[in-house]
Amino acid sequence: MNDASFRPDHCRRADAAEAAAFADMYAAASGPFASAAGLRIEREAGATLLIAPGLPTPMFNRVIGFGTFEPATERSLDALIARFRAAGVSRFWVTLSPAAQPASVPAWLEARGFTPPPRRAWAQMRWDEGPPPAIATTLTVVEAHPEDAAELGHAVATAFEMPSPMAGWLGGMVGRDGWQAYAARREGRIVGGGFVYSLPPLAWLGMGSILPGFRGDNGQLALFSARIAHAQSEGCSFIHTETGEPVGDEPNPSLANMARYGFRRVASRRNYAWAPPS
Repeated sequence: MNDASFRPDHCRRADAAEAAAFADMYAAASGPFASAAGLRIEREAGATLLIAPGLPTPMFNRVIGFGTFEPATERSLDALIARFRAAGVSRFWVTLSPAAQPASVPAWLEARGFTPPPRRAWAQMRWDEGPPPAIATTLTVVEAHPEDAAELGHAVATAFEMPSPMAGWLGGMVGRDGWQAYAARREGRIVGGGFVYSLPPLAWLGMGSILPGFRGDNGQLALFSARIAHAQSEGCSFIHTETGEPVGDEPNPSLANMARYGFRRVASRRNYAWAPPS
């Protein structure tokens, strides 16, 4: 897996890159969609709270960086729980870095009813191998332009099996400051794509996928190369991404692709799920 020795500074950068990208992604949402989803970003004790009561999935209702940037307290934990409850979110995750302080945070979470969800951990990964390799594929990976927004948003949302309104949200990031989108094409049709958010010296790679019928042709790896090259051209030297870790012996093509490509592991970040008492 190309695991690296655990380093808190790597964990802080990984959390910071992801939190900044998601915060800007929420800001990019259109008025009607943002209102219907209840999208907003809040901060508590250095952590970023992704709040979206209209999107009942932990991907968009979770806490990034709790205890990572400043020591957590029980008071701050209770405060962030109160923020989600006030927003009408019934279920959310705290994604806890091994760099989180103090060491008693897991016990505090458990005492308040947080439990490990089926997807117990995410692997945070980083690129520090210099220029990205050239990847052989029959897909054509190119920068996306505003006229590609609708088709790209639809392809990526479909590949991730997201609800249809998500297509417009993703497409709306094409051409947004700080973002670069890439489209993977086959015979002119967009069959996948991915995004990179640059906030030098940090960059985050996300929302990258290929439609099922076009996988197995190194499309994901080609998307990595294009996005890493762009991030480096923007002056980003700390390039991060993440993906779910496998449960049991299930296959995990995303993590396998990252390892095969040359990403190095930053950490295994544990997930803690909260739901109100019945």
